[in-house]
Amino acid sequence: MQTMAPPEDALTERFARLDERFDRTDERIADVDRRVAETAKDTSRRFEEVNRRITVSGEETDRRLKEVDRRITETSAETNRRLHHVETEVSELRQGMQSLHEGIHRATTAIWIASAGVIAAILAKVG
Repeated sequence: MQTMAPPEDALTERFARLDERFDRTDERIADVDRRVAETAKDTSRRFEEVNRRITVSGEETDRRLKEVDRRITETSAETNRRLHHVETEVSELRQGMQSLHEGIHRATTAIWIASAGVIAAILAKVG
């Protein structure tokens, strides 16, 4: 059996349907491209906003760290001043304690000498 070639009108109609399908596919691709472009634009805008917020937060963090550093430095200076004051007072107290110790030592020596004198006087009187 011999195959018959499709009539010319049927072939033209078939090509027209194919062209229609390609046109619809082109429209869909164009729609997807448009949505991708919009999404990319929106994503870029969001990234810019996030970067701006990160920058602002970083600047605020730097400002706070500088403030903390300044307060630490001031507190350290004040602590050093107080420590020097305490060291001076302790040194004065140590000198006072040494002077008191020397006074007590002299008094003890004087009592021993006086006791020895009393004992010598008693022995001289008895003897």
